Amino acid sequence: MRGGGRLDIATRPADGGAVIEIEDTGVGMDKDALSRLFEPYFSTKATGTGLGLTIAKRNVELNGGTIEVSSEKGRGTTVTITLPAPPAISAGRG
Repeated sequence: MRGGGRLDIATRPADGGAVIEIEDTGVGMDKDALSRLFEPYFSTKATGTGLGLTIAKRNVELNGGTIEVSSEKGRGTTVTITLPAPPAISAGRG
């Protein structure tokens, strides 16, 4: 967030798993950018590969979770990641 701003990270339990919410007061995104957010190589920045959120989404989904993004131009962005509880580990294994 150029020029300052606020970044909040919160976690809470949900259905035996966890929700992680990352919220900023940055520049936000317009609807077009938001709709393309997880496309490989899409970026609104001059540098970078445009793969960060694509990889993040894949990793979250491979672990049985979901990732959602809401944003408003000029107001900021919220990323919500929901992850299930890990499978139980049986006693006596190891």
